[in-house]
Amino acid sequence: MAQPTVIAGTKLLILVGDGASPEVFAEPCGLTTKSFNLTASTNTTLIPDCDDPEAPAWEAKDVNSLAAQVSGSGVMAVESYAKWNDWFMSAAARNAQIKLDNAGLGHYAGSFILTSLKLTGTRGQKVTVDVTLDNDQAVTWVDAA
Repeated sequence: MAQPTVIAGTKLLILVGDGASPEVFAEPCGLTTKSFNLTASTNTTLIPDCDDPEAPAWEAKDVNSLAAQVSGSGVMAVESYAKWNDWFMSAAARNAQIKLDNAGLGHYAGSFILTSLKLTGTRGQKVTVDVTLDNDQAVTWVDAA
C-alpha cells in the first residue's frame, strides 16, 4: 500500500491583505485552529415517475448560490489585536487568501468580511480569540505559479 502525501495542520494559512498597492498578504499571529468551508445552497424540485405517479419522486437539485467561510481560533496575540479589531470596526471587506503552504497547490482568493470577532478569558488561562470571515464576492482558485 502506498502512503498518501499529507500536509501538516500548521500549513493551512489564512493570509489577510493590507489594502496597499501592491497588496501584501500576511497571516495574523495566534491562530492555532483554522478551517475553510465552501458551501452551495440548492433549490429542490420533485421529479415524479410518469409511469407510476404513486412511486416516490426523486429530488433534483439546482445550485442557487456558492459561499465561502473561513474561521480560526487560538490565543489572542497582542501583535494581531489591532488588525482584527480595526477590520471588524471598519465593517469593510478585505482581500484574503487561503493557502496550503509549500504544497504547490495554489490558493483560494477573495474578498471577505470579518463577521465575528470573539474574545474569551478564563481564569488560569490565556485570552483566546475566535474569528469568522464570510465571502463578500466570488472566491476564486488561483493555480500555483
